[in-house]
Amino acid sequence: MDTTTVAQARLSDRASSALAGVLYLIGSVCGFATVAIIGGQLDGPDYLSGAAELGQSLAVAALIIMIMGLSLAGIPLVLFSILRRVSERLAVGYVVFRSALETVATLMIALSWLLLFQLGGEALSSAEAPQLNTEAAIVHHAGETAGTLGSLFFITGAVMFYAMLYQARLVPRWLSVWGLLALIPYLVVAVLGLLGSLDVLSGPAVARQAPLALQELVLALWLIFRGLSSAVPSTPKNAALV
Repeated sequence: MDTTTVAQARLSDRASSALAGVLYLIGSVCGFATVAIIGGQLDGPDYLSGAAELGQSLAVAALIIMIMGLSLAGIPLVLFSILRRVSERLAVGYVVFRSALETVATLMIALSWLLLFQLGGEALSSAEAPQLNTEAAIVHHAGETAGTLGSLFFITGAVMFYAMLYQARLVPRWLSVWGLLALIPYLVVAVLGLLGSLDVLSGPAVARQAPLALQELVLALWLIFRGLSSAVPSTPKNAALV
């Protein structure tokens, strides 16, 4: 590979890193915005009243979380050409879990909020409150289930991502380790959600996820201003990391 080709490859990698950082920032801002808008109003158990109080803000939150999901889904795709040179299997797995499965779960959450928005509006002009409240509970729990599955998909993909970053030193190892450690409370939330002990979309759940949110913000800025290390092998590795 001649010098010009190497320079072009590094420039392409730098552009991909910066774009991934921007997508991370968009996703983070959207995530913070949805938390600010919802504000614990759907923590339950009266989901219908919470939806009615939020009104159009709930529909706006649904739109924002869709933007968040699509932004974050783009990150594995943008970085794939770099990550596949570290481990093609893990790079593909990262795309499957974060660009496909997690995105579907996020869209299901958005759909549940849109349905709650509709039910909340109907509750203001209907006498069938008990029936509507039952429907609202079913919709909310469907969204909560999607949130739990989305968390598990996210954790699986994130472990693959941070393992590749750590092994190839694509970013400082302290940043990769921070990400791996911050996944632990995120996993606790997902497990509690599976056990029915915690609503994964509630305020307390979001608070437990704060360490990872901060790490992703730092990672986004690193990708934008510093980029991934250029010391990546040019030949894809098909074997899993050890």
